Amino acid sequence: MKPNINIGTLDNIEFPEILYKYRDWDNINNRRFILNREVYLSSPDQFEDTLDCKIPIRYDLMSEKQAYDFYERLQEQSGIVLNRQKKRKKLKNFVKAKEYKSKKFNSEYEKIYFEEYFKRIGILCLTAENKLEEMWVKYANNHSGFCIGYNSRILFESLGGGGKVEYVDTLPIIMPDPIMDRDTQRYKQIYHKLKEWEFEKEYRTQKFWFNGASRSERQIEIPKEAFHSIILGKNITDLNRHAIIDAVNTNIGDHVQIIDYNSII
Repeated sequence: MKPNINIGTLDNIEFPEILYKYRDWDNINNRRFILNREVYLSSPDQFEDTLDCKIPIRYDLMSEKQAYDFYERLQEQSGIVLNRQKKRKKLKNFVKAKEYKSKKFNSEYEKIYFEEYFKRIGILCLTAENKLEEMWVKYANNHSGFCIGYNSRILFESLGGGGKVEYVDTLPIIMPDPIMDRDTQRYKQIYHKLKEWEFEKEYRTQKFWFNGASRSERQIEIPKEAFHSIILGKNITDLNRHAIIDAVNTNIGDHVQIIDYNSII
């Protein structure tokens, strides 16, 4: 059964009014989230979770009929024109060789595939919670940093959509196109993680660049209205506190709430 995929649209999707991003003011790149009103859409090769967005495509699970359809699609995409007889013979030989069942072949192809995929995909990871201890420690310099609250609808509208990460005991099986269409592949790849990461309570959005993305292209400016609040960590220094408040007022506006961590209900 094909899943109900809502990537890229906000209609009929339930998501929190405010979503959060934990940051460290002592990290120059993290400052850009306020100074430049940016978000950064990371390549999955930077993620700590070695399986995040890296679920292998299971060519080895294809039946002979599915393999034939798969190779037929590759033939069509190659642009090489063959008559019907030569085409059928070539496809049957591919299926007969059963390279798609080879672990070595699939491992080598998978490496090339993900290298190219990661150049083109960008992910912004957010969370629904603003008092997650592990997140404050890990991503906000042990409470010395800050946490940005975004108006999720405005943020998602400016980036093209988003959704909730599903945490599962076993990662989903992804079959090659055309056995599984590209939207379903991407949904399973991007929005599923193992339950050991459930503490992050993650929502995310993603963008795909067909020709790959430079670092500057991954730095995307968002509207001032997308900012709802800034939460200051309980261990933040006075110097950083004043620097953040000044940066928010100068670059975003006084509509943004500045909140101390201990004031969060």
